[in-house]
Parts: sequence; structure tokens; C-alpha cells
Amino acid sequence: MRQSPSLQVELDGRPGSVRAARSATAGFLRELADRGEGRLGAHTREDAELVVAELIGNACRPAAGPCRLTVLVSPGGTVAVVVEDSSARLCRTPAGPGPPRLGLTVVPVLGQGVHVLRTGAGKMVTTTVPDR
Repeated sequence: MRQSPSLQVELDGRPGSVRAARSATAGFLRELADRGEGRLGAHTREDAELVVAELIGNACRPAAGPCRLTVLVSPGGTVAVVVEDSSARLCRTPAGPGPPRLGLTVVPVLGQGVHVLRTGAGKMVTTTVPDR
């Protein structure tokens, strides 16, 4: 059985981490599309890049330490995004109207929910971006 294409990026959490994560994701998804793998449309790739930027930004603000990004592309064209960081502080969706804060307003709109799991070293935040 063939394994789903994946990308894993270790980030230090300093300024530039969001840009590096988004750039790595864009390059990875573009390469898959160019090879005809994963059946990813342009809108799906754009949504996944934005989700990555928001989740990495969220991880870098409170954690002030390293984080890991994993992007997995299913044969059906969905994109799973997993961000692990060293902060035990759980993410919360903003309570009221206003501009997005910490990415958790945008992520559930583009992804299929936001799932947060505490780990021994911090937390893991996941979502799946559907094909569109």
C-alpha cells in the first residue's frame, strides 16, 4: 500500500516561522499538483496554506519555543494539518465578533473542525482541509 504524501517541518518559533511554514507548505502542495498527485485544486492549496499560517502563528505566540508542522495529503485530495508545540495552554475560539485572533476563527471555516490534544510536552492541534 502506498503511503500518503507528507511534509514535516521543524520550526524554532521565532519571527519568520510562519513565513517558512507557509512557504514550505506551498512548495510541497505545488509539487504534488505538478506531479498529478493528491488531486489538489488551487483553492484547496490556498486554504491549506492559510490554515498552516494561522496554526503556526497560534503556536508561536504563546509557546515561545519550537514547534513541528506536519501536512498529510490523502488520495481523495484532503489535506490534514497537524501542529505540535511546547505550550500546555489550550487554544480557545474567540468569544465575540471582530477580527480573527490566534487563527481559531479562520481555521474551522476552512478546515473540518479544530481538534486539540494535550501531549506530554505541550499540545497537538489538528484540522483537515477538504478538497474544493
